[in-house]
This record gives sequence, structure tokens and C-alpha cells, in this order.
Amino acid sequence: MPLSAGDRLSQYQILAPLGAGGMGEVYRARDTQLERDIAIKVLPRALANDPERLARFDREAKVLAALNHPNIAVIYGLVESDGQRALAMELVPGETLGDRMKRGLMPLDEILPIARQMAEALEVAHERGVVHRDLKPANVMITPTGQVKVLDFGLAAMAQPGPSAPGDPTNSPTLTMGMTQAGVIMGTAAYMAPEQAAGSAVDKRADIWSFGVVSFELLSGQRLFSGDTVAHTLADVLRAPLEFEKVIAPAPIKNLLRRCLDRNVTTRLRDIGEARIAIQAYLANPVAETAAVQETPSGLLRSRFAWVWPGVAVATLLALLAVSFLHFRERPPDTPLINTTLLPPEGGTFELANYALPAISPDGKRIAFGARTANGRAQQLWIRRLDSPTAQLLPGTEGGSNPFWSPDSRYVGFAQDQSLKKIDIQGGPSVTVASPVVNMRGGAWNPDGVILYATNDASGTIYRVSSAGGAPVKASAPDVGDVNGHRYPVFLPDQKHFLYTAPNAQAPFAVRAGSLDEPGKPGKEVARAYSNAMYADRHIFYLRENTLMAQPFDADRLQTTGEAVPIAERVPSFSLPARDAAFAVSSSGLLVYQTGGDSGRTRLVWVDRTGKELSSIGEPVQTAIDLQLSPDGKTLAASLTENSSLQLDLWTYDLARQVRTRFTFDPGPDRALVYTPDGGTIVWSSLRGKTYDLYRKASNGTGSDELLYSDTMPKVPASISPDGKVLLYESPDPSSGKGIGGNRDIWALPLAPERPGAALKPRPLIQTSFEERRPQFSPDGKWVAYDSNESGQPQIYVVPYPGPGGKRQISPEPGTQARWRRDGKEIYYVSRQGEVMAAEVAVRNGTVEVGKVQKLFGGLETARSYPYVPAADGQKFIVASGLSASAQPLTLVQNWMALLRK
Repeated sequence: MPLSAGDRLSQYQILAPLGAGGMGEVYRARDTQLERDIAIKVLPRALANDPERLARFDREAKVLAALNHPNIAVIYGLVESDGQRALAMELVPGETLGDRMKRGLMPLDEILPIARQMAEALEVAHERGVVHRDLKPANVMITPTGQVKVLDFGLAAMAQPGPSAPGDPTNSPTLTMGMTQAGVIMGTAAYMAPEQAAGSAVDKRADIWSFGVVSFELLSGQRLFSGDTVAHTLADVLRAPLEFEKVIAPAPIKNLLRRCLDRNVTTRLRDIGEARIAIQAYLANPVAETAAVQETPSGLLRSRFAWVWPGVAVATLLALLAVSFLHFRERPPDTPLINTTLLPPEGGTFELANYALPAISPDGKRIAFGARTANGRAQQLWIRRLDSPTAQLLPGTEGGSNPFWSPDSRYVGFAQDQSLKKIDIQGGPSVTVASPVVNMRGGAWNPDGVILYATNDASGTIYRVSSAGGAPVKASAPDVGDVNGHRYPVFLPDQKHFLYTAPNAQAPFAVRAGSLDEPGKPGKEVARAYSNAMYADRHIFYLRENTLMAQPFDADRLQTTGEAVPIAERVPSFSLPARDAAFAVSSSGLLVYQTGGDSGRTRLVWVDRTGKELSSIGEPVQTAIDLQLSPDGKTLAASLTENSSLQLDLWTYDLARQVRTRFTFDPGPDRALVYTPDGGTIVWSSLRGKTYDLYRKASNGTGSDELLYSDTMPKVPASISPDGKVLLYESPDPSSGKGIGGNRDIWALPLAPERPGAALKPRPLIQTSFEERRPQFSPDGKWVAYDSNESGQPQIYVVPYPGPGGKRQISPEPGTQARWRRDGKEIYYVSRQGEVMAAEVAVRNGTVEVGKVQKLFGGLETARSYPYVPAADGQKFIVASGLSASAQPLTLVQNWMALLRK
């Protein structure tokens, strides 16, 4: 009896029918224990009442459950309820291959990735001793992302009678259902191998035949076997001529098809893995593969000259060898330069600005990148195979960034929730390698299992850790002026030396070379660049202004050997003080980069609480961070760059007159500004020596810069108390012994000395073994909001000022960069998805109570420092908005070496 919505089988509640066929009825169901939707297939009575077949399938289901392959739909297990037997299976969205084929002949670049994925599914099953026996278009699903899922593994084995009936002509999964079921039987019979149709024993080569039949149908648009009855169809399978002339395919693919459709099982293609390899080879280089089949195959020379007299044969052979020598000593023609466009996932955008720059796998077959879907709240990591038209999501990478590859191209390393993680691209959960990892800035992985990663902890160092996990240790040593951290490590060919970039006061953004064997020795400067740098095929790559440059480089001597040449223009870069350039390159000849006229530039705009743009402020700039409104709301101050250099200066905007005025003029970078409560003074951080020190000047720009406070640690000012007496800033503890690599604490600095002539003396306000950042006084000065990673990921907390008292967590999810509304009734912060959140707060009985927390709007680049600032009433905001850099497609260049010859 068919099931209805609301019926239950064990823990599964039926939701709706999905379809029916010879192998049973399929329903959408809800797993009430695990709270997920699955597919339920109710088995036909002939199978469900056969204990021997059920026992065999139960054994095989355990094997299938362990396959864990992205191209195989998982069977969760057998279900029995009130005498009814069913299978619990993965619910796969999308359409069957049969439905897709009904819409018309498919293009080759769509067919081959599907065929390759079918082959991969069969390959992994065959390696575990599992044979499908019923591969057909109806048992192949195509998901909305283009992923293939092969269904019904094991059903054929259950339907097939045991060895007691070896000559039974019903030795197929469909024929056991009864010979009168037109349609389903016809369809299945048409894909049977000859030995299967003849009732003989079958093995994995039957699947190879079925694979060939499905591929024939894809490539020709026609059924290979289509008799009027089941008997006619089976007869055609056994004897009808195979009309390969109907196949529209290049010679290598057609030859592969012939081998799969060899009726002699002993000479048929023996391993489906060979089909997968052949398809991959063609997809990787269609021109070379097509040319290869036109060459003389092995043995042909001997057969063609077998009739020649021996002397003539020798002479002819010598002549051929001479011609071959003359031919092969000539310089082969240059491999052509091929440019293609890579689009983000359907309806989504690339999120390269949020430290998710593209990364090319070492085998040159895949690209990892960050993207956000149209309805997605979080940036996620994706994998795009070069032989596939669509990208595949890496599940569980929400908020992930900084992707990089393992040397075997099997794993992707990435940053998530203040941790370094790795994930197997074939499936499975991510694994934490190191934690905490504060604001990671690039990673690299060598064949010895060493991972290098950089953090934004102001330490000026790169860390190394085993890919299996363990305690990280320093792999690079800071040089004089290295206050912004070493970034983006890249291994050189010896896998011991590595390149990295370092924003530096003395040599802005130098490219340096370090060594795993000399972690205490400062790196050797090899080039100057204003971006991350990469190495490939005896060249280093980096950005100069917005032009991608390639410069010859000797990796043994660690020095450049020629002039840099441009290979791509209008390549955007993001973030400060580092420049994160949107490109990746590999020695396999692949280059991927993003372009765009205004990509990477920034607009300052007013938006309302929904994110709707109200008006713009001034002209676009290269970068804007650390936005601050004056107390009267008439002036905006920010740290800006006007070009692609590292130089950050403070500027102020008269919002009424739309006039921008430069505020600082020193050669060092200036950032992290804050107004005094009366609006008369701006305090900021400036790099004019070995570290960032605190300076102040009248907000109208008159007078000279005054050094407010200096010590050996970098300091980031954040907030001044309402009475104007205390400045809060973040800085490592100078007494910790960890130098600038220590965790940041929150310090309180009196703005006036205790007595005339005395030095200013800060005191630690919040000091733990964790990272505390971005403190903000409440409007009444009685509370301080800040973010800390003590939970393993950044969260917003509030503590009483000046203390003592317990802290209160404000953000229910990760968040940073808190701001107060002028009346103290809301705290705003930025989620890890780049959304501005608003938390209602009130003080009751001496504690801060948290009310409703809601999302206001998204789209902020979380890499920026304070990319937003609220108006006093919280009804509108100024935000730093990127100019659609993430919306631009990626350009993929195959054989980038040809660019050097232009």
C-alpha cells in the first residue's frame, strides 16, 4: 500500500512522494531523531520478503555506507516497521540524468565532467568490491551545482538471485520484477551488459558496459538499444551492431567508448579508473589528446612494412629515423595561451576581499576560493575543478578564509573561528590543526608535512606547525621595523626556504626569503612589492600599483635575475596595511586573477538601518579604514590611501560641504584615530620609528603633531572616556617577555600626568592570556565593550569601568568592532559574515542586560578595521563600501609563460 504524508516508518516521517519504479516507491521523509530530510525507498514485496536477499544486502549496505564519496548517494540503512521494509538514503536535490537528456543534446563540455564523475563513483565502489549492476540515466542525479550522485548502489545485488540459480535469465535487477512492467524494464534492459542479459555471472566489467551505454546516449542523443519489447531489447544487447558513427565526440573519447562497449568481456576495458584517467587527460589538454590519436600507434610500423624485403625494410626504417631526428630536434611550437572566465557560484559573488584569495592546487586541476551565495549569510570556501563547469561547496567552511593546498592536492587548509583547519576535499568534517590562530594571513604546506601560517598579531613572525597538529613554533624572525607582521608564506622548490612579505617602516612591503633551518635569522630581502608575492617556474609574482608583475628569480641563490615585466593589469588589492592582491599562479602554467576598473577601491556612503544607500561622501579612494565621526556629527575622519602604496594618512571630511582635508603629512603610516569628547583633538597611532606610537593634534589641523606616549610595543588607540581623562588602547604586554608577538591587552592611559612634568603611565585594564581588542567606553563612561577570543572565536563582552566586576557576553555569535549608540541603549558590532548587528542593552541592578539582537545590514569587508560608524541616534551609518570587487569574474590563464614572450 502506498504511503501518505504523515505516515511513519520507525523514526522517519513521510513528507511527500518522489517517484516510483521497478525497484520500489520513493518518498521524501524527515529523520525525527537527527532532524534532517532523507529519501525513503519502500522495497517491492518480492525483495522485502526474501530473507536471504535482505541479509546479503544488509552486508553490502555496510560496505556502501563506508564508501563516503561525493559522487555516491549514501545508503543509511535498512528500515523495518509494521512488516514493511524500506531503505533510508541520502536525499539528493536536482534532476536525474534521464530528465536532463530529455531537454536535448548536451554540449561536450557538460557531458565529459558528468561522465568523469560517474566513472569516479564506480571506481571507488569497485575498489571496495561493490558492483552496481543497474547503472542507467534514471539512477544518476545531477545536483544544482553540477555534482553527479549515482543512486541505488546495492539494490541490484539485493535483487539478483544467489548462486543457486546461475542460469536464471532474470539475472538483473529489473527482470526479477516481472516481465510485464513496460517502461521500467525496457529502460533497464537497454543498459544491461551482454553477459548480464545472457544470465551469466557478472563482475565490475558489467558496470563498464553500462557506463559505455549511458555515455553513448549522452554523446549521440539516441538510445543505443531500443527494441519494441523486452525480448527485442535483450536481443539487441546481445547481437545488434553498435553504430559508433552516430557518436559526436573527439577521437580519444570515441575510442574509449569502443573499449567500454566491447561485447567480449575478456577484451573489454578492464578498469573504470582507466576511463576516468582518459577523460581527465582529454579535459586537461584537448588539443594534445586529439593529436595523439593521429600518431602511429605502437606496432603499426612493423605491420605496415612486413611485406618489404629485409634490406628495403632496414633502409626505409633508417630513413624514417632520420626524418624523425630532423623533426624532433626542431623547436616545438609554443603552447598556445588560453584565457577563460570563471564565474562565482550561481547567484553568488567572490569574497576575495575577506582573505579568501584564489589558490591553485599543486596538480593544477582545481582552484579554491571564497564566495558567498545569493542567500548566504556567510562566506564559504568552494572548489572548482578545471574540467567542470560548476564549483562545489566545501561543507562546514562557513566564515572560512585563507585557503591553501596540501602538496598532494587532497586537502585544503584554511582559517576559521580563530583556528587553522584542514579539510579533505573528498568529504568529511574539517580538522583543527592549530588554535588559537589570530587573524590568519596566508598559509603554505610542504611535502614533509610542515605548514607555515602568518597571523595579524603584530609579532612580525610566521609560525610552523605539523599538518597533523601540535604546538606551533616561530619560523621567521622580525627585522627592525617589522610591526605589521610577516604575511603570505610561499615555499620555494627546495621546500626549506620560503618567501613572505613584510610591511616595514624602513622598507615598505619587502619580499623576503626565510628558512626553516634558520628560524631566528631575519629573512633576506629579494624584492620590493606592495602586495602578497608568489613563486612559480623560476619567477616571483607581485603587484606594482594595480599591475601584476613577473620577475625572474633564482631560487637557489635567493635573488632576482632580471627585470620585472607586466602580465596583467587592473588587478585589485584589498586590506591595509598589507595589500592582498587577487591572484594565484602555479608552475603547471595556470594563472588566475581578478580584474576590474574600480575593483579594490572604496566609496564612503551613508546608509540607513536596512543598508539602503542614502548618499555618497566624496570621491572613491583606494582604501578607507578606522572611520570616526566627530562628537557633533559634522566631520568624518578616516585613515585613507590615495593610491596602491602602503601609505596611510588621516583625512577629515566636512560632511555639509563635502570637502576633504588631509590631516597628517608624515612619511609613516597613520591610523586608528579617536576624537576627544569635546571634538577639539584627534589622537592616533603613527609609525615613525621602530613601532607605532600615540600622537595628538587639534582636530582643525592647526599646530604640529605632538607625541603623546611611546614605548617598545605597537599601540592602537580605540576610545576616550566621556570626561576626556583616559584613553583606552590595545597593545601587547611589554613585561610578558613575548615582545610584539604577545597577545594584545587593553590599557588605560591618563591623558594628563599625575603631577606637572611627570610622564604618562598606562595601566592594564583587561589583561589575560587571550587576545583583547577594540575597547569602547559607554556614553556614561561606566562600561567598556570590547572583543576577546577567549571562547576560541571573537565575541563582544562588556565589563564595568573602572572595575571590578564580572563581564557580560553581548554577541550570541562571533563578532568584533563594537560601537555604542549615543544614548547607550544599543551596541553595534560586525559579525564574521560582514553584517552590522544591533544588540539592545540596558543596565539593571548594576549589570548589563541584553535584549533583542538583530541584523541590520551586511556587505562589510571584515578585513577592514572599523569599516562603519553609526550616527548618534543609530538610524543611519557611514560605511566603507568596496566597488563590486567581488562581483567581477576570475580570469584563468593556461600557459601563463606565453605572456612573457609577448
